[in-house]
Amino acid sequence: MGLGSFFKNLFGSAKEKASDIADKTENFVEESYEKAKETAAPIIDKVENFAEETIDKAKEKIEEYVPAAKEKIEDVVETAKEKVSEFADKAEEFAGSAVTSVKEKINSFTDNVEEKAEDLKEKTEEKINRVEEDAD
Repeated sequence: MGLGSFFKNLFGSAKEKASDIADKTENFVEESYEKAKETAAPIIDKVENFAEETIDKAKEKIEEYVPAAKEKIEDVVETAKEKVSEFADKAEEFAGSAVTSVKEKINSFTDNVEEKAEDLKEKTEEKINRVEEDAD
């Protein structure tokens, strides 16, 4: 019976360790995603601010020389704002896709480890039972 308990404890702890690894990996992925969002936010803000400042400066200069260009400049400003906004949306979407992909791979890995651990546990229990039967 001591040998049977040993193997049961051994494979039970392997399953727990696989689950712990999966949990830690998922936490790491979520933290990485949050850090990526936090890191990207200031860059996006700087790009937006730079674009707005540059456009505002250009707008002032052009208004000095060509008053009729005001409407066109406003259109350009709006277009630039839209493009920067699209860039921010795409960056967030990319980060979300990356996190989803990593989570899927982790879940697949965890499922595979659990299946193999369960198969190994069953085979070991069968061998233990055979050894115990042979011992009788």
